[in-house]
Amino acid sequence: MRQQAAAAHRKNVLNRRNSARDRRIPAGIAMATASPTHSAAPATNSGSAPSARQRRRLRLRPRPAALPLVLLLLALATLFLFGGDREHFYRDGHWDHHDWNSSKTLALAENLSFRHNLLIFHHQSRDAAGNLQYSAPYNRFPLGGFAPVKLAILPFGDTDFRAKIYAGRMLMLLVFSGAAVVAYAALARITGSRWDALTATLLAFSSYYLLYYADMIFNETTIDLLGVMLVFHGMTVFVQEGRFRQLVIKSCAALLLGWHVYAFLLPF
Repeated sequence: MRQQAAAAHRKNVLNRRNSARDRRIPAGIAMATASPTHSAAPATNSGSAPSARQRRRLRLRPRPAALPLVLLLLALATLFLFGGDREHFYRDGHWDHHDWNSSKTLALAENLSFRHNLLIFHHQSRDAAGNLQYSAPYNRFPLGGFAPVKLAILPFGDTDFRAKIYAGRMLMLLVFSGAAVVAYAALARITGSRWDALTATLLAFSSYYLLYYADMIFNETTIDLLGVMLVFHGMTVFVQEGRFRQLVIKSCAALLLGWHVYAFLLPF
């Protein structure tokens, strides 16, 4: 009895797969592949069998399930295209919170090196006795928070500051886009609808404050946001499927990026 039930189950699965395949394949391809006699017979009608170019188009055509993700990526691409001035901080005749934090993060990343034992600082001076003094030195999360900025500005040497500003801002937008994609993946799991996940992600990540900080070169906002979204996705998978190892890996990666993920991990 069990063998008959298993055979019936396999037959039902094959029937469902074949019906789903028939719905995806156009009529021309279905006629050409329905039976060996059809495939062996030469095509007499040009519309009965697709050409190689048509088959390539069918393979490259995006699936409906991937369309929300494609739309999200297109929306994020507009940040790179229409983000405004990316090569300056000082504007409107004064420095503000946005400009000061961005220049400070660039200076901290610039001074990240083993020569200073990974002691990050943004200002160095000498006192009257000739001793070196460091302004606000600290070494919080040097690898995850500042190493990416250091790698982004490293190719531009010590003189091309405009290129460093541009590279730093592009890095922040890239990290911000990664956080949005991870949030979309988590929301798609929670809601069960990719379109609902797309709507929620666009509404959340188009807020004024998130876009304001995404335009800054600042490790404790945009980079930490990616870490928070990684933990959010890891918790979602753990609650739905019980996969604990992926939660540990994502949590460790998030803690490497910044300390704000403690707010999620401690109550969980």
